[in-house]
Amino acid sequence: MRVLLLLLLVLACGCATTPQHQPGPFQAPVHRGLSEDPEVERLFLVEDPWEGFNRSMYHFNAQLDRYVYLPVLRFYEAVLPDSVQQGVSNVFNNFKEIPIFVNSVLQGNPKKASVSLGRFVFNTTIGLGGLVDVLGKGGIPQENEDFGQTLGVWGVSSGPYLVLPVLGPSGLRDAGGTAFDAVLTLNPANFLFDGMGWAARGTATTGVYGVKAVDARHQVKFRYYETGSPFEYQLVRFVYAKKRELDIAK
Repeated sequence: MRVLLLLLLVLACGCATTPQHQPGPFQAPVHRGLSEDPEVERLFLVEDPWEGFNRSMYHFNAQLDRYVYLPVLRFYEAVLPDSVQQGVSNVFNNFKEIPIFVNSVLQGNPKKASVSLGRFVFNTTIGLGGLVDVLGKGGIPQENEDFGQTLGVWGVSSGPYLVLPVLGPSGLRDAGGTAFDAVLTLNPANFLFDGMGWAARGTATTGVYGVKAVDARHQVKFRYYETGSPFEYQLVRFVYAKKRELDIAK
């Protein structure tokens, strides 16, 4: 019960943000234990042999987020109407259905595979290339399957905790899964700019990747160092590890 309450507290804090996405006071995490209580320490124990590197990378990501990502994101959200922002998110989410479908098949889950395939077909056609999440509005939300989960279903252990540049919390297994899913995820630029010259296509494709990166941050409401906890690094690590366990168990 204690773990559940702490988990809910972290999730609630992590999702809290101001409407303008203004970052709070920028403070580096304090490197200390969660508690003097050995039982609490044990409950939050996650394999983290590269903690020194991970903490440095966590702080680097926080600085990158504060000084690069969030200013761009605030401009993006101020310029584009909410309906346009939602349409952009829908398009990129629609292309995620391909790796979700493949991973559902690899996990031997035909039900999820059929849902993902159906969502992609209907949203791409009736939903105007994915601008409208037709089946989502009909009560059929997107599944959440990736190759890290597939490896977990196959019995591959999570491996040590790892904080990736820009991408954030991960693990050795999940990092490899992220690379696999990136190869499967289609880029809409491949279809939109197929007839362009090499230079023009390269510029347009770079622009699409930029919008994709901003949209990915737009969809994540977590803000570094705004949980109000001096143990944010440990708590984020714990929540990530437990969430991945639940993802694979389901």
